[in-house]
Amino acid sequence: MSGGKETPRQKMIGMMYLFYTALLALNVSADILNAFVLVNDSMTQTNNNFGKKNEVLMTAFANQNMNNPKKVKPYYDKAKEVKRISDILVADIRHVIDTLIIVTEFGSEFTQDFVFEVGDDRDTIIDFAHNIPVAFLTAKDKFNTPMRLLNPEHKIEYSYDLSQRLKNKFAAYNKEILNMLSDEDKKTIQLGLNTEEVYNSIAREWQDWEYNSFYHTVLVADIVLLNKYVSEVLNTEAEVIGTLYSYIDAKSLKFDAIRAAVIPVSNVVIAGSDYEADIFVAAYSATEIPKVSIKTGADTMSISEISNDGIIQIHEATNGITKFKVKTGATGEFTYAGYIQMKDADGNYKPYYFNSSYQVIKPTATVSADAVNVVYRGIPNPLSASAPGFTNDKIRLGGGSGGKLVSKGGGHYMFTPDRTRRKDVKFSVNATKGDGSTQNMGSFTFRVLPVPPAVVRLAGINEGSVSKGALKSQGFLTAKIENFLFDLPSTVVEFRIMVTGGSRGMLVNKKVKGNKIPADVIKKIYKAPKGSMVLVNSIKTRGKDGIKEASSITLTLK
Repeated sequence: MSGGKETPRQKMIGMMYLFYTALLALNVSADILNAFVLVNDSMTQTNNNFGKKNEVLMTAFANQNMNNPKKVKPYYDKAKEVKRISDILVADIRHVIDTLIIVTEFGSEFTQDFVFEVGDDRDTIIDFAHNIPVAFLTAKDKFNTPMRLLNPEHKIEYSYDLSQRLKNKFAAYNKEILNMLSDEDKKTIQLGLNTEEVYNSIAREWQDWEYNSFYHTVLVADIVLLNKYVSEVLNTEAEVIGTLYSYIDAKSLKFDAIRAAVIPVSNVVIAGSDYEADIFVAAYSATEIPKVSIKTGADTMSISEISNDGIIQIHEATNGITKFKVKTGATGEFTYAGYIQMKDADGNYKPYYFNSSYQVIKPTATVSADAVNVVYRGIPNPLSASAPGFTNDKIRLGGGSGGKLVSKGGGHYMFTPDRTRRKDVKFSVNATKGDGSTQNMGSFTFRVLPVPPAVVRLAGINEGSVSKGALKSQGFLTAKIENFLFDLPSTVVEFRIMVTGGSRGMLVNKKVKGNKIPADVIKKIYKAPKGSMVLVNSIKTRGKDGIKEASSITLTLK
């Protein structure tokens, strides 16, 4: 991949390089060879699955083109071109695999034919190379012949240079792929087939891709690596075709991109202090003041309840933001829900639902993380410190290396561990005596744990059957960290939704910003037959501890 976070496939390549180092001793154990065989079998199955997935995408594209060729054809033609050049490159890589197997296993007399020519007279041997299990190869631990064919050192006396040819084809393929995408997607897409120089930490030097990948590597390792590149091509093919599919409706203006959001100053407050939160829409007009209706003490609220008793009508808004403040007293968890109403293009008010909660806790008389010796990284953790014989203004809590400790007054503190903190944190309590000197009152150790991931639900569920009506009335994703000490807000900020329609193929494949299913997707879902699958994946949630990946949702239309 180019840039960004290291992908699982890149990590796998790094692990393979460690195997290669062990193989340099030329005393390859049967266990290591068998491990490569197992990896290759898994990679082959993965490639088969990728191929089937891409066929489903192309079938869905073809159906869309049949229904609306004027709108879809430009993108469908590009999708077919992506598949064509991908098929060619996959065939080229597999041709190199066949060449390595046949020449290494059966002898150099096949070299000239298999490297440079493609003829009908080779069909029998090619079929054999395709179908022979890697485990049955007798030369899978040989490296001289594969290295001569791949020529990682570029020496003149070598007759062949298959690695350089692959490198040139990889570069040409990536260039053609980028030409299929918009300028914006060109900046964000992550392409595989990276052939840049690699730093070898063992040799302590930069090495070109050919040498780092194929020098002194045995046949079975070369086969696994080449099959990995087949997987990258198929993955790129799927990603680009899916992106092209999303272009079909990309130019349609959708007012549904607006969403309601709640950002509290803190979801945990000390009794007697104020709970504060900003409630706003992600996009707003400076000339329009939103109508905000809030129902306290409820997890949900229906649109019909806006005018009922118990609803707080708040109209004061600045720059689209309404300040919500509630005086706290009793301890426990408190919830609220409501609607923000904004005018649409037709001048009609359109409601956007929100809900949230906060927790009021009671101050304790000891140093604690609200009853447990644990603090959670990336979020404010309320602490309190006291000591017998000393007033709160004479007590100071210190320490907390690896985080931010802020005094809130009255012996109360907020400690936010760094998001990267893994080690325990220690605090110390010091008291100021009457003569001005300080006395250490003890130290305390807390474990630092990660905040659990949020559970995401669509229409209130994350698996099973769902009605079309439920998706229409509750067509938004909610995220909540369940069974957790703190009630932390978590919001879905991005997801991809796919809907399959049985024989009708893929009805929807769309990447969405925010947490609401767009109206055009709801319309397509209403046209989907009973039993269609609704898959929501690539879900990202945002909480106080940052952005995290959430588990996928799989539903069946009933």
